[in-house]
Amino acid sequence: MSRRLRTPPTRKTLQTQSQRIQRKAAEMSNEILGGRYNLTDSIIRQTQRLNSDPTGKAKEAGTNAGGRSFQEILNEQLKEGLSFSKHANQRTEERNITITESDMSRLADACDRAQQKGIKDALIVMNDSAFIVNATNKVVITVVDKNEMKSNVFTNIDGALFV
Repeated sequence: MSRRLRTPPTRKTLQTQSQRIQRKAAEMSNEILGGRYNLTDSIIRQTQRLNSDPTGKAKEAGTNAGGRSFQEILNEQLKEGLSFSKHANQRTEERNITITESDMSRLADACDRAQQKGIKDALIVMNDSAFIVNATNKVVITVVDKNEMKSNVFTNIDGALFV
């Protein structure tokens, strides 16, 4: 009886596996968060980092340079606080609204307070901007600057928070 030696996977095999992981990640993010922009893009970037090894050596499938598995990265993304929908990201860029780390922290805290009060869709007014946030999913739906706040009517919100 002869034993066959298992050959290490080729770079092409690893790329094929990576593409399958990307498709599965997109499917999972659609199921988990309704197809939110932040999670899907983050997973794709992580997978691309796994595939781009400057030394030309193939990396072990399922882990990155730090040794973290895909599942660990996915769980970390799910635990993170607030995410922005694609629409909110576009509005932030179009309206030149800058959001600092402390602003993100304040938004996340306001979102948590809204959840505690049973608010599902909240208007959070902070500095010179207003954020429509789905507190249940911790997703910023849209962003409005000070100039546009004056001419807008906000509908379909359950509550408002001034931070």
